[in-house]
Amino acid sequence: MVLEPGNDELAALQLNCPVLETQRLILRPPHETDAEDIAELANNYRVASMLATMPHPYFVADARDFLTKFGQAKPGHAVYAITLKGDGSFVGVCGLHEDKNRYELPFIGYWLGEVYWGHGFASEAARALVDLFFKVTDRDEMMISCRIDNERSRRIIEKCGGIPWKREDRYNRALGEMHAVDDFRVTRESWLKVADLS
Repeated sequence: MVLEPGNDELAALQLNCPVLETQRLILRPPHETDAEDIAELANNYRVASMLATMPHPYFVADARDFLTKFGQAKPGHAVYAITLKGDGSFVGVCGLHEDKNRYELPFIGYWLGEVYWGHGFASEAARALVDLFFKVTDRDEMMISCRIDNERSRRIIEKCGGIPWKREDRYNRALGEMHAVDDFRVTRESWLKVADLS
């Protein structure tokens, strides 16, 4: 981990996006060539409606904007393309973030193309990020959020050691309205209790 002098708040997540390997996935820095794959999977109302900031409809230009913003490691963010280990297929995006203007704790986010739902890939990616966070930082807690009606994401958060924390209303860009969201804390201790579970 590279630390940035004088900026301790962001230094914890300045990871330079190492490549992560799980049982079935490779999490790697996103490339410019991912733009069309991102747009194809993200241009889905069922995906966008579960995420606070994803626009809908979603165009290749939106993907290029995303890649310009997050395609290279930057302080406070470590963003990954989620790909299948077998054939390299692009299946979604995940990331570790710290943004004191939005949330009081570092947090992870993730989304998969709908065709890849129900296979455990999101759990695998999220658990890899939580594991990375606690291995490379000395922080004792982080946050994961989901819409209150997103049962799939709630199960993923439980597999990451998520502890119910608080409920908030947040603006959802795709819906164009406020929506209730549950925030979960993941502590180093709660993660260690589930870390060995497959």
